Order: sequence, then C-alpha cells, then structure tokens
Amino acid sequence: MRKLLLFMHKIRFKMFVIILACMLTVALSISLIAYRYITDLLTEKQMSQMKSYSDRQSEQLERILSDIKAPLGQLAGKLSETDQSREGVTSVLRMYQYSVYPFSRGMYFIAPDHSIYETVQTTVLPEPFMEKLFNGARTSWTSLQTAGPYQSENKGLVLTMAVTVYRGMEIQGILAADIDLLALNELIAGMNPSPTTSILLFNPEIQPILSSVKVRQDEYSGLFPQIQHYLQQDAGGFHPLYAENGGEFVALFGSPNSQDWRLASFVGKQDILAPVTQLRAYAIYLVLFFILLSLVISFFLARYIDGPISGLILQMRRIQKGNLGLRVQLKRKDEFRTLADSFNVMLDHIGELIDDKLRIEKMKKQYEFRALQAQINPHFLYNTLNSINALVDLKRTDEIAKVLHALVNLLDYSMGKGEALTSLRNELQGLKYYVFLQQIRYQNKFEVHYNVDDELLDYSLLKLTLQPIVENAIFHGIKEKRRGDGQIIVGGKQINSRLVQLYVADNGTGIAPDRLAGLLDPSTTDSDSDADADAGLPRYSSMGLRNVHERLQLQFGDAYGLKIETTEGAGTTIIISFPAVKGAPADGH
Repeated sequence: MRKLLLFMHKIRFKMFVIILACMLTVALSISLIAYRYITDLLTEKQMSQMKSYSDRQSEQLERILSDIKAPLGQLAGKLSETDQSREGVTSVLRMYQYSVYPFSRGMYFIAPDHSIYETVQTTVLPEPFMEKLFNGARTSWTSLQTAGPYQSENKGLVLTMAVTVYRGMEIQGILAADIDLLALNELIAGMNPSPTTSILLFNPEIQPILSSVKVRQDEYSGLFPQIQHYLQQDAGGFHPLYAENGGEFVALFGSPNSQDWRLASFVGKQDILAPVTQLRAYAIYLVLFFILLSLVISFFLARYIDGPISGLILQMRRIQKGNLGLRVQLKRKDEFRTLADSFNVMLDHIGELIDDKLRIEKMKKQYEFRALQAQINPHFLYNTLNSINALVDLKRTDEIAKVLHALVNLLDYSMGKGEALTSLRNELQGLKYYVFLQQIRYQNKFEVHYNVDDELLDYSLLKLTLQPIVENAIFHGIKEKRRGDGQIIVGGKQINSRLVQLYVADNGTGIAPDRLAGLLDPSTTDSDSDADADAGLPRYSSMGLRNVHERLQLQFGDAYGLKIETTEGAGTTIIISFPAVKGAPADGH
C-alpha cells in the first residue's frame, strides 16, 4: 500500500493522469457536441414533419367543410322557394339527399316550431341543440353552424351541421345534415402516416370532435387537461406536455379554421429521439476506443517526460547531502536543460543568500550596539549631572538620592548584560526611570501617562524600544511648551492572537510632510537630521526611530516595526507593532 502511495506521488503517475484526463476530456466533449447536434437535428426534422402533416390535415378539413357548406347552401336556396309544407320540403330533400355524400347520415329541415321534415322519419335532435341552432340563425346569415358531437339513438356518434333558410329577411327554418364522424375521423387520421403522432380536433367549446390517439389511456388522461389549458390560452406552435409517469411529449397547436376548430398533434419525445438510440450505441463504442487509445498514448508520453526528470532528481539528491559546490549536468537540449541550468543558478543564489544572512546577522549585532549607544550617551549623563548640580544649588538635596537611584537603575537596565528581548513590564519600568530624569531636567514641563493593559506586561519586546521614541517626543516640541502643557501617552493593546501594538502619542508640534517620509527611510543619513536642527527646524531624530524600526524588523520580520501618524501643529503618534509572544528571558546584569 505504501509503495502504491509513493508511486501515486511520482511525476510519471501525475503526468499520466493529466494527459489521460485531457485526452478524455477532448474525446468526450467532441462526442457530446456531436450527440447534441444530431439530437437537435432529428428533433427539428420530426417537428417540421409534424407541422407538415398538421398543415395538410387542416387544408383537407377545410376542403371537407367547404364541400359540405356549398351543397347545403344551394339546397337552402331551393327550400326557400317552396311553400314550406311537409310535402314540398321532403320532395326537395329527396331530390338532393346525396349531395353531401359520403359523410352525410341524412338531411332534414327544422321548422320554426321545431318540427323536423325529412325523407325518413328517424332523426331525434336534442332540444338544447335546436335552441342553439335557432339562436345562431338569428345572429348569423351565411355561416355554417355546428352542434355536437353527440350520441344519436340510431345514428351513433354524429355532428350536426346546418345553414339557415331565409325568405327575404324572414327565417323559414334550418337545413341540417348529420355528419358521420367516424368516416370523417378515418379520413383525417389517414393523412397522418406517423405511427406515434396523435391527433385531436377541438370545437370552439374546446371539446374534441375528432381524435386519433396513439398513447396509453393512463398517459392520455394526464395530457388531455394540459392540451385544453393551452387551447384556452390561445397557444400556437410547439409546447411541452408532461405525463404523470414522467414521460415528456411535444404538442403542436394549429390556427383556428373557418369554424373556429383547432387541430392539436402531440408525440412522445422518446419517439422523436428513437433514431438516436442506435447512434448512442455507436458513440459508446467510439468512446471506449478513445479511452483505450488515450491510455496507451498517456503512458508513453508520461514515460518520455519522466525520464530526464528522474535523472535530474538523482543529481539533486547528491547535492542535497550538503555539497553545494556540485552542479547538475544534463545532456538534453530541451526545456529540461533549461531547468537544470536554472537549478544551477539557484545554487549560486543560495550561496549568495548564505553570505547575505551572515552579513545581516553581523549588522543586527551592530544595530543592537548602536541602539545602546544612542540611548545612554555622555551627553545624557552630562545633562543628568547638571540637573543634580542644580538641585544642590536650589538646596533640594532630598531629591538627589531619587535622581541617583533612577540613574543607576536606568544604567543597570540599559547597559546590563542580558538577552535582546525583555518583558514589556521591564521595558516600562526602565522607561519610567528615564522619564523621571527628564522631568527633573525640564522642571516638569510635561506629563507622561501610561495606558497599557495588564495582560500585555508579560509579552516579549526588544529592550530599549520605547525610550528612543519617548525621547523624540520630548525633543520634538514638548520641551518648547510651557510648564505642565506637554502631554505624552504611552499605551497599547492586543489586536489579535498574533499581534500587539503599543503607541507613544504627544501633543507636540507634529512633523512636516517633507520630513515625515525620510524618518524611517534607511537612505536618509543622520547628517540630514543634524542639518535640520542647525537650521532651527524642530528636530525629530530619524536615527533613533529608524534604529528601533530596523531592529524590530530584523528580529520579528518585515510585517512588524514602526508606523508614524502626525498632524503638523497638533502632535504625533508612533505605533509599535510586534508579535504576541510571552516568556521573555530574564534580564541579566
């Protein structure tokens, strides 16, 4: 199992999988596109054929209606010339009784009193149909009326078609003919050679007149309401139908004819796509062939690519043992040769990086030494001793012991031998000694407030991080303020589980924009700051701030260090970012 896992992680196996996947993707995509194209083509062809059959059936039905209406109209004219007696009417009917053959099952005349005159006394027309025919006669002069279909007692399933008999403007009666729907249905259905396409003919009341249904009864019972719904919405063209068993059908709705009859055809979608079944079998065989071909090609391509890679790995492992002086030699002249050359260049860069790391470590030690020198220097000691001398002159000898105690403890903290890291608690204590001495020197011109959360006191921080920043806050403008007006706030909080931020905020003179950009820039020399001071500009020492910033980045990384926010004339805030790590080593002395 382990060997299998190792083999699966090899580049040969991965290349084999990638090449195989690409080839199969192309093959399957082409097959799918071809399959969909042929499916759409067959569907479009079947639907076009359905529409052609439907148009032919509609034309034939219209001709049949015309063949029925024309003789009925002529016979109605003959009847209007008679005396409307039973003998006169039946005589004319007998003469023209075969005028609408072969669909007629008998013609008869309905008098205004609903009496029926015919050659053979057999017709019994339901009273509602009589009322419908006479109501239609009063509203229409020339149109052909229909009633039914209905089940006649002796004629079977019939459809009554009628025209009105007029004499002048007066209705003399109605000439009607019962049409044999079975004969008409056979004629229309015979024009549809498709064994799967069903046909329905609906009257204006959306009741079926003719039907040729070629689906099961359970499917038809679910499709019929959907067809009626589309007809009620005056839908035209193709629309989908869904059977209760999950089958899908396509229905075609024709335009209304002269009698407002509408023809609906529908066919199962699986019948439309029946020719695709055979095509699907061929497609499966073709896909299997492509899979086999892809396996063979993928295997040989993966082997061809993996060969030089294995050789390259073998030489790299020799170098991995520690001999960085070795270089990869490859005889090929393709991209693998370029890869080998790049690896050799990388080895050269690694050697340079090792040299740079040694140089940076050396610089780090120098920065730490410079930081100590920058904070405790002879000038600071000179000012402190002058402050002690002033206390003697002012006969405030009781404060001399406090000053000496603060000075000794500050020197002990700053110059003591120990680790570069200390706890924030120790750093704040050393800062307080420094602040006390500066307040003695400047006769309490400023106040320092501490707003640091207690849970931060055990976090590790570089020694002498806060003192240079507070020193800059004092010299940047606080010393120019009147007694008691200067304010410095030292605060901090934990931003998240990995980051702690301290800040030193003062209400000094702020920093000019042209000076702000160079404070943390390593390219700015200390002579630039000295020149500003000599010119009378407010000095905000770039050396102290830049020293702290670079030490933080060397110790913790580029994501940490100082950030300066200032408003000229209103003050400056310096934010110190360092990682949230506890357990700094105890300071040694």
